[in-house]
Amino acid sequence: MARGTPAASALSDEFKALYRAQFAFVWRLQLHFGVPEHQVEDAVQDVFVVVHRRLADWDGRSPRSWLYGIARRVASNHRRRSARHQRKIEALPEPRDPALEGRIEDRELLRTIEAALAGLDPGPRTAFVLTEIEGMSAREIAELVDASPNTIASRLRKARAHVAAALAELDGDLARNRRSHG
Repeated sequence: MARGTPAASALSDEFKALYRAQFAFVWRLQLHFGVPEHQVEDAVQDVFVVVHRRLADWDGRSPRSWLYGIARRVASNHRRRSARHQRKIEALPEPRDPALEGRIEDRELLRTIEAALAGLDPGPRTAFVLTEIEGMSAREIAELVDASPNTIASRLRKARAHVAAALAELDGDLARNRRSHG
C-alpha cells in the first residue's frame, strides 16, 4: 500500500489506536518474559515493528493474544541475544597493558627495596646505598665513614642478603598474582 492512500491511512490509524491501547500491556509482558529492564524499551519497540509490518494480516480478534505471541518471540530473541553477548564478553581476555604492568612492578620493586633498606641498621644501609646506588667501592666507603674495608664488606653482605630476601618475597607475590589473574 502506498502512503497517503485511504487504506494506508486506515491502517496507520488502526496501528496508532492499537499502540496506545496496548503499549503498557506489551511493556509488562517483556518484563514478565525476563527481558532485562534496560532492554525493555527496545524489545517493546521491536514488538510494535512486527505489529506494524503484520497488521494487515491480523484478523481483528483479540489483540492481546496476538500481541502476546509476538511479545513472547521478541522477548526470547532479546534474551538469547543478551546471553550470547554476555558469553562473548566473558570469553574476552582481561585487558592487560604490559607497559602499565611493568611500571606497577617497578613501583613495587622500589617500595620493596625502600622497605628493606628502612629495616636495616644504619651501617649496612649506608654500605648498600653507597655501593649499589652511588657506585662507590668498599675502600671509598671505608674512608668516608671511618671504618675498615672488611667492616664495610661485612655490612654490605648483610644488606644484600636482606634486600635479596625481600626481593625474593616480592617475586613470589608477583608470580602468585600473575597466576591468579592470568
